[in-house]
Amino acid sequence: MKQLIEMFFFDVKMNFKSFMGAYMIIVPMVILIVLRTFLPSVQSAAGTFAIVTKGPNAVVNQELIESLDDFAEIETYDSIKDMEQKLRGTGTAEGLYWDPAAQQYVSVIERSLKGDTIFSVASRYIRQLYYQKNYPDASRITEFLHGVPAELSDRTKTPPVATMGGSIFIVFMIIVTAFIIGLGVVMDKEYGTDKALQVSPLSKADYFFGKSIFPLFVMALYTILALLMLGLMHVNILQVYLVVLSSFTISLLFGLLIGALGKNENEAIGIGKLLSMVLMLAILGGTLLPENLQWLVWWAPIYWIYDILEEIFTETATWGSITWKSAVMVGLTGLYFILLRKKIIKGLS
Repeated sequence: MKQLIEMFFFDVKMNFKSFMGAYMIIVPMVILIVLRTFLPSVQSAAGTFAIVTKGPNAVVNQELIESLDDFAEIETYDSIKDMEQKLRGTGTAEGLYWDPAAQQYVSVIERSLKGDTIFSVASRYIRQLYYQKNYPDASRITEFLHGVPAELSDRTKTPPVATMGGSIFIVFMIIVTAFIIGLGVVMDKEYGTDKALQVSPLSKADYFFGKSIFPLFVMALYTILALLMLGLMHVNILQVYLVVLSSFTISLLFGLLIGALGKNENEAIGIGKLLSMVLMLAILGGTLLPENLQWLVWWAPIYWIYDILEEIFTETATWGSITWKSAVMVGLTGLYFILLRKKIIKGLS
């Protein structure tokens, strides 16, 4: 146990000592930050009425403001100039103020052209209120409803940037951890560490187990960071980590193959890039191919991981689907290991 802990800290030191190792650990955080910036905030996603409530242009009709408040978020401003700043920002916003000279309300749509003749939501509300005031017995012109239609009720509330981006990110981490394992094995061969280990009481199985501790730690850490930063903490975290743990078999196979084929760091990086491109074809197939053609990428274990994770993040996964898809993934990984076993053993011996 002591030797395994020492190997863990040795791997940490060697990874940060190597440019490529440090790059592999830092870049995922940059990717997460970029993904986080694309997530819509509550303010940018919701409709907003920017209403002037002070000065000569103030909207003083509280009935109008309350009726608009039922439909969208209300933000109040002291002047037309302040209101215009909101219209230049992100999200769906409409401005509303009173024109004392014309004795009428003015509704402004964000980034609208001067010649536009479209009716804003606020203008329709105002028409409705005036119509009800003058013709109280008449039926409503327009009925405003809010909520999710029945035909769309099964859609997830989580944005696709988080569900698809989170799935692809964890798949990316499988490749990253495979690189960490592979480059670690190659560096041990370059520096002669593997020769020193041959005369130590550490067995080959203990060696490869020890080489897996740090990559597994990195993967587990970035998984929880991805869930936090992409707003996915409401999903079943136990399911996520069980899938991540089973997917580490792919990292092991991929990493050992890089370590076996690569004679030095540059060669290992080149082999890893080539294998990564092949694996990413499966993800492209999973995202771009229609469902009736996705069987074309069933050969790739990484496709099944992506498929399971997207189901978990959209909250449509069941324990049954997770179990059989994980079994297919592990089975395919085992099959590829059997096919590549001789080459891996020869390269690592």
